[in-house]
Amino acid sequence: MIPLLLVILVLAPLDVRTEPYREAASAGALGAVAGQALAEPARRGVSPQPVTDVAVTLVPRSESFLADLERIRSRARGDMSAYRTSARDVTEARRVYERALWEAGAAELVRSTAVDPEGRFLIEDLPAGAWLLIAQRAVFVPKQPGALSKRDRELFERRPQLTGYYAVTFWLREVTIAPGQSTDVELTDRNAWMTGIAEERLDAGPGGRRPERRY
Repeated sequence: MIPLLLVILVLAPLDVRTEPYREAASAGALGAVAGQALAEPARRGVSPQPVTDVAVTLVPRSESFLADLERIRSRARGDMSAYRTSARDVTEARRVYERALWEAGAAELVRSTAVDPEGRFLIEDLPAGAWLLIAQRAVFVPKQPGALSKRDRELFERRPQLTGYYAVTFWLREVTIAPGQSTDVELTDRNAWMTGIAEERLDAGPGGRRPERRY
């Protein structure tokens, strides 16, 4: 079977016309995206707390990129092996699309930032048009052989090199930028698009521990 990432790398042509974005930028037709990442409170009456370790990227909307992401999510839901690589696959699909934009001379249409200590972010001077917002947050979960759930045993038993995994939450939003306007986005546990994992292993050679993660 051909690996999914190889299929994405080979079969993902740039299906976005970048000229309208450049024309909007030249005309000063610019807008912004503002948002905040929040953790849902554990009990009622408690205010949501900001999440401070979220990375946010905006890219022009692409049907083929959206289709790649949906294929990854669908495979992860029904295939344990695909689930083990799902976080890496999502991030690699994004990198492939970003690389296609750079090679097309449109690197300025890849916009990235990180949230501040209040969980807030702001990306300004975005050309009017259709965009995709992709945000992600990774939390490390160490392997604890004596206290594994049934699901974790299915994932990690007989894999002695594994030291743990990163649970990576992804948010995906389609946003339309209008001139002179700001689009508000709220990222919470409840409205995440997908949670995948990226395993971390011991390096078999000298030097000890080396993460395998790529996200």
